[in-house]
Amino acid sequence: MPAAPALEAFRRALALSRYAEAAALEPALESEARDHPHPAGLWFEAGHLYAEHWRFADAQRALARAAALAPGEPAIHSILSFVRQEMGDTAGALATLGVAAASHPRDLRVAVGERLMLPQVYESAADLARWRQRYLTGLAALETGDWDPAQAFDLDRGNFLLAYQEEDDREAQRRYSSWLGRLAGAAQPAWREPPRPRRAGGRLRVGFVGSLFRDCTAGRYFERWATGLDPRAFERIVFHTAPVTDAVSRRIEAGVDRFVALRATTRETAARLATEALDVIVYPEVGMDAMTYLLAALRLAPVQCAGWGHPVTTGSDTIDAFLTCGAMEPPEAASHYVEPLVMLPGIGVDYPMPAQPPAATRAAFNLPADKRLYACPQSLFKIQPRMDRLFAAILERDPEAVLVFFQATARPVTEAFGRRLQGALAERGIPPRGQVKFLPRLAGRDFRTLLARCDVVLDTLGWSGGNTSLDAFAVGTPVVTGNGRFMRGRQTAAMLAMMDLDGLVAGDDAQYVATAVEVATQPDLNHALRTSLAERREALYSRPEAVTALGRALLELTAKRTA
Repeated sequence: MPAAPALEAFRRALALSRYAEAAALEPALESEARDHPHPAGLWFEAGHLYAEHWRFADAQRALARAAALAPGEPAIHSILSFVRQEMGDTAGALATLGVAAASHPRDLRVAVGERLMLPQVYESAADLARWRQRYLTGLAALETGDWDPAQAFDLDRGNFLLAYQEEDDREAQRRYSSWLGRLAGAAQPAWREPPRPRRAGGRLRVGFVGSLFRDCTAGRYFERWATGLDPRAFERIVFHTAPVTDAVSRRIEAGVDRFVALRATTRETAARLATEALDVIVYPEVGMDAMTYLLAALRLAPVQCAGWGHPVTTGSDTIDAFLTCGAMEPPEAASHYVEPLVMLPGIGVDYPMPAQPPAATRAAFNLPADKRLYACPQSLFKIQPRMDRLFAAILERDPEAVLVFFQATARPVTEAFGRRLQGALAERGIPPRGQVKFLPRLAGRDFRTLLARCDVVLDTLGWSGGNTSLDAFAVGTPVVTGNGRFMRGRQTAAMLAMMDLDGLVAGDDAQYVATAVEVATQPDLNHALRTSLAERREALYSRPEAVTALGRALLELTAKRTA
């Protein structure tokens, strides 16, 4: 097979986040493909790399070329379907899978993609209910199907969006993980066997596994879980499975005993972890990608723990503990999880205080200076239809209000959400009058600068802000929230309780609207809340107690396993 220097240069450019340079290499890829024995494979590789870097429009273009060269090829159509789903084209995603299913009806990647498909944005509450029923029906079909067990290690998507439906997912997660575990165990029985005894003496060897050890929400949350453990008691090894390493990755590498950039398949990653003789594996999140979900259904260390980076039960019978934030869990929390819970203190992590952003005017963000800004800065897939009536009620109560949202990665997702919201406003007789703004996605400092200029932040109910609320509190902006049924809808409420600001936690929808409008329209109240946040926010940031408790929990779990 001839060398593919253009593809290698393309891969290097993406690894360095030089996206314009990568795109400029596409003509060279085209030339290289003409002389390549498998041109579809070359374009598939390029599209897959783009998708791993969340460059979905670019990925769709490259993968469409691959699909044209190899119609019906399951690997190509599966990733292309995922990309179209991320682009907000659910119908196109299903049609893409249909092409592959016609010639490969027993391909597991295609079957999982089609039967567990969920959209980024639902049209209504009834639409959400229909999709959930479709998911459960599809899960049942997967459980009873006749599949090649080895294909479990080829799965390229998980069920990330299910948890955002705000329902109790314990049984659905248990069934999905159990099914995956049975398949993987049939293909690799040794990776589902009971754990070996811990080796005698020495530090506890802990492996942290996942794609989050970089500058991202989960990376900022869980960095100090790895770097903060006592090196006298723990050998800390990070296995970073993402295609990106950045300044945060390098900082984590400097703070642990060993940092392994593990760019490999799911099967290769499992094999590597199985040979590392780890005493404990910690997955800070399970559910944000297919690889981690499959790994969590295996037994690769005597003690295995999942964290709340994706705060819903893994459903796995090989996870020995779910590490959660005790203050954020409801009293009946144990009934929401398959795993035993380990409650960590504070906000459950040692989160550094974000740097204060520079001052800026609203004009820098093309926002009006003479209106009241109500920001809902969450990803649009977190904002479910029941929130729409709350937004409409706020605009009805405050004619000077402007709702501020952030665009999705793909424009069709933003447009779908906008149509739904406009429908809710029309139902209440609220005419279009420039009261809804969508901003481009902002990173770090610019994001906090924008939040500081807003009058109030509107938390999403059902799946509340975590990192977003910590950014808002760091710049002194009040956040109005509620107390959800599950931990994932109670994070901001717990933070406010730690600062003795429970008045911002609404008991029902009417109180949510009333509190938001009061905070935005009453200058004295707004100023008092900002002052209180500045005085009390130290309760949230740079608190090592959670990591100390994590270390104690890992030692206790290991002692129980070896007793």
